[in-house]
Amino acid sequence: MAKFKDPLQNMMRRREADFDAGQEPASDYDTLMSDYKELQRMVEEQAQMITALQRESGADPLTGLANHRTLGAELERSLATARRYGRRHGLILLSIVDFTNLSNQLGEVATDAILRHTASLIRQNIRPTDIAAHPRFGEFAIILNELRAIENAEMRAAELSSITSSTPCIIGGRSLHTMVVHGLTVFGQDDDAADVMARTRKALAASAPTGTILS
Repeated sequence: MAKFKDPLQNMMRRREADFDAGQEPASDYDTLMSDYKELQRMVEEQAQMITALQRESGADPLTGLANHRTLGAELERSLATARRYGRRHGLILLSIVDFTNLSNQLGEVATDAILRHTASLIRQNIRPTDIAAHPRFGEFAIILNELRAIENAEMRAAELSSITSSTPCIIGGRSLHTMVVHGLTVFGQDDDAADVMARTRKALAASAPTGTILS
């Protein structure tokens, strides 16, 4: 990572170098602007580095939840457990209805706030053994590990959908509600990851109100 340089020290060094070389020293304004641009470049490089590290670590940089790559790996891990021990797990997909149009209307700042808000609600309402992810725009996934009964998975999917729909996101003093729908698949030792995801997406699409568009 680039080391921060004091703009004032830089300016003094340049003035001394120009004087020693017999050149007219650059104006303080030009020097400060040059240092400001260099500092801005360093900040942008740092932000890109942080984003890259977050991706490599398996985290979604916006929400802090698992990203799509980590979700795939965790789903495979759950399937391996199911095959080895005969256990059942569940996959929930939550989608904010018509989120693309909503984000176009509200703008990036409000859109990001809604996604972070939704991610926080999900994180607060799942077990430590569950895996929460933000695999794609406006969509969230939760792997329910170690299910005791199918009814428990259905209840939890409905609860998460209800909580994320009914809890408003406060942005600039405004209270914003979003409609969140869900799809659920319970899987076991005879399933594979692609089929589990496809079935869950089909269930998600079926849960959306007629005429609405998922994220």
